[in-house]
Amino acid sequence: MTDATDAALNPADRLTVVLDEVAEQSTTMVGRYSAEMARGLIATAPEGFQVAGLSARITDSRAERVQQLLPGLVELRQTAVPARELREAWLHTITTIPVRGFVHATSLMAPLVRDPAPGDQVTVTVHGLESFSDRSERKQRWFERALRRAVARAHGIVVPSTAVAEDLVAAGAPDDIVRVVHPAPSAALLAAAAAPAERALTLPDSYVLALTQPGGLRHAERLIETVADPAMPDVKVVVAGPVEWDETRLAALAVEAGIPAGRLVMLGDLSHADLASVYRGALAHLHVAEHDALGLTLLEAAALGTATVHLSNRSLDEIAGDASVSVDGGAPELAAALATLLDAPDELARLRLHAQDRAQAFTWEAAAQQVWQLHADL
Repeated sequence: MTDATDAALNPADRLTVVLDEVAEQSTTMVGRYSAEMARGLIATAPEGFQVAGLSARITDSRAERVQQLLPGLVELRQTAVPARELREAWLHTITTIPVRGFVHATSLMAPLVRDPAPGDQVTVTVHGLESFSDRSERKQRWFERALRRAVARAHGIVVPSTAVAEDLVAAGAPDDIVRVVHPAPSAALLAAAAAPAERALTLPDSYVLALTQPGGLRHAERLIETVADPAMPDVKVVVAGPVEWDETRLAALAVEAGIPAGRLVMLGDLSHADLASVYRGALAHLHVAEHDALGLTLLEAAALGTATVHLSNRSLDEIAGDASVSVDGGAPELAAALATLLDAPDELARLRLHAQDRAQAFTWEAAAQQVWQLHADL
């Protein structure tokens, strides 16, 4: 690992990947995407090219986790400031570390400049125009400014679906710099699926799976609303991921909603092997995030043979094809759709197989090759 005082990477033979939220204690959607894309770029690097990482300042232990997650990363550089300060600094073209050559940012956090030097090339990633995590007014302002900056200064913009591409062009992005690169099921999760679970999980005989994430309080509230709805089938709900957000606990939300004790089985954050085991054992995956344009958990569930019931949006529907149950409305409609699916075992079995077939159409190697091709085209 090198720091801000080191010389710039040789721009002629390296792609610098800006890592965002990778190896945090509790995995975020952005962090999961960032790690998977970086791993794919390493695996598919053209002959003569290397992949280096660039992150905000992180702890030594977290840097070690990044290196473990991304074997083959030739170098991990860190800026002088942590992520919050770095986002603001880059928004104002303030930098303490030279970033030259080919750069691919796995989010909107990117070192964009008004007048790039000859040979410099920066692509950014827009996961969607709506946030799939809670966003304060400050974060919303940052997102809007970062998006405008990317539209004005990025050489290329990667998006997860044609739907997001259309929205971005409608928002003013030149269509010739926007490239659709579909995400894929987690390669790390699928590799771990072949291994035994790492801990003895106490699971119900029958359950549906819901996932939570850091910064996702509003999704937790939607989950509770769905489980408490009268149309919800009489089935236990296993929850993987964080169970508290600041002072708010999922268990307290369940009590307030009148959900009986034991209806929710809260597992917390899981290893890849344990999460794969939980996916495989679920009757279905209940996905309550209304603005998720990435569909990572939908694809992971599909790859492991579990169908998803989710709120409809154009991007998610595009990624799922017809291999999911897409629902217009809110919590009551989600609960009713889940009940209908679980009451039709033949349809559930068909959908599980169809979902597996659909997931095979997406790989991170293919996604990474499209990013390499984008840089070549630019």
